[in-house]
Amino acid sequence: MRKDSKNIFNNLGLLALLLGLSMSLDVAYAKEPDYPIKPITCYIPYGAGGSADLSTRALIEVASKYVGQKFIPINRSGAGGSLAAFAVMNSKSDGYTLGVIPTSAAFMAPFSEDAPYKDLSGFTMIMNFSHYIYLLGVRGDAPWKTWRDFIEWAKKNPRAAKIAVTGTKSNSSTGLFLWQIEKREQVEFTDIPLKSSLEILTAFLGGHTTMYFSTIDSSTMQYIKEGKLRILLYAGGPKAPGYENVATAQEIYGFSIPNLLGVFGPKGLPDFVLKKLDDSLEKAAKDADFINAMNRMNMPVVYQDRAQMNKYVEKTFKEMDEIFKNLKAEEVKGKK
Repeated sequence: MRKDSKNIFNNLGLLALLLGLSMSLDVAYAKEPDYPIKPITCYIPYGAGGSADLSTRALIEVASKYVGQKFIPINRSGAGGSLAAFAVMNSKSDGYTLGVIPTSAAFMAPFSEDAPYKDLSGFTMIMNFSHYIYLLGVRGDAPWKTWRDFIEWAKKNPRAAKIAVTGTKSNSSTGLFLWQIEKREQVEFTDIPLKSSLEILTAFLGGHTTMYFSTIDSSTMQYIKEGKLRILLYAGGPKAPGYENVATAQEIYGFSIPNLLGVFGPKGLPDFVLKKLDDSLEKAAKDADFINAMNRMNMPVVYQDRAQMNKYVEKTFKEMDEIFKNLKAEEVKGKK
């Protein structure tokens, strides 16, 4: 009887060991949940037809073949892109609602008084796919050949330089950049707030402003090639092909306009979702079809993976926080 009992206990021990090993193997080789199993919504922060819209659609069209599902683009413009960002931030963290975050939504909106969010803790940055090329330029028949020529003239003629921006100094990246230039060079510009890059270009071509300050697109590039627009300074982004001899603000002053055009989601995205998106979106950004589409729009492909994008966003957000503190302190001082 003792021998039988001993055998029973031995058998039970062996069975427990086998069950334990089986469970360990199941955990080790557990299959990740299938993702995605349905289309993914992608919020675009501006209206249809603009460079952000067209470049995003080009990316997600190519990305769909790597992800294995279609992307459904939804244009939600307003408040510098923060309305689209807010919609993504408040969505379910399952990987089926993503968006494109521009510079204004990441580095301008959080510092406005009526901002729907005050920091970026509610977001998961995934990848950056492009940067805008910001330029400051004058008409081809203007007397200024270089940026230094223009600045010396502006110093002698305070507020004579009329420069249109999308918004004001305190709520647009271009306005904030001009404020920094004014402080550094001890000059005064007259900034004219307009609503879009198209309005800025129209005002410039009509002779209503002294300088064009916005991004390069197909139309702008054509005017540059025809000699109707002369680039004096790059304010942000890479240099336009064929015009690399023009200086950048980073080279002259050590700062530039923050630049961001990337894919993000709400916080708390599961690792298996991020793994799939990391791989698929990187392949899409390096796909020849996407690169050719971006070239046709005169938009550079600037790929940053999740780690690189997060590092840039964290660093730039801190810098913008300091700039806004200085600007607000100056505004308060001016009211006294």
